[in-house]
Amino acid sequence: MKKVSYMSKKSIVVLALTSGLFLGSSATAFADATPNPNKVAYDAALALHKVAMEKFKGDMNSFRDSMKTRNDARKVINTTFKAAVDKAIADYKAAIAIATTAEAKSAALTARKSAIAAASAVRDTAVTALGVLPVKPTEPIKPTRPEKLPREPKAARPSASATPSA
Repeated sequence: MKKVSYMSKKSIVVLALTSGLFLGSSATAFADATPNPNKVAYDAALALHKVAMEKFKGDMNSFRDSMKTRNDARKVINTTFKAAVDKAIADYKAAIAIATTAEAKSAALTARKSAIAAASAVRDTAVTALGVLPVKPTEPIKPTRPEKLPREPKAARPSASATPSA
């Protein structure tokens, strides 16, 4: 095997770097000078979308806050209702335990049913007082990318030789 000297390795590396720089810079010379009008319109639509997204995020935060407030109020209403129903059932059980006649048992049952009906009416009134559900904001639709313009045929590129000229 033949040894390659340090100088020849260095010259190969320099040659590769130089030709890479030449070929890399020549590609930009063939770039299209006129911008795509579809891309300009897309960029404008994208900017509008960005503003709409910021507004959407703010609207979504206020929607979440109003839903949290409403759900907290619903929990209080439902807890109050459950306490009223539990009290009606406990009163009924206590009345049945001491009742000896059918009329007393019937009166206890009627009292339980009316207490539960009253608790339901109070709950329904409180839920109605909450008002309508907040409306969830809709996310803006992202604009679609423009189609690329057809390219013009490329001009013939000059050939680059691998050997350096002196």
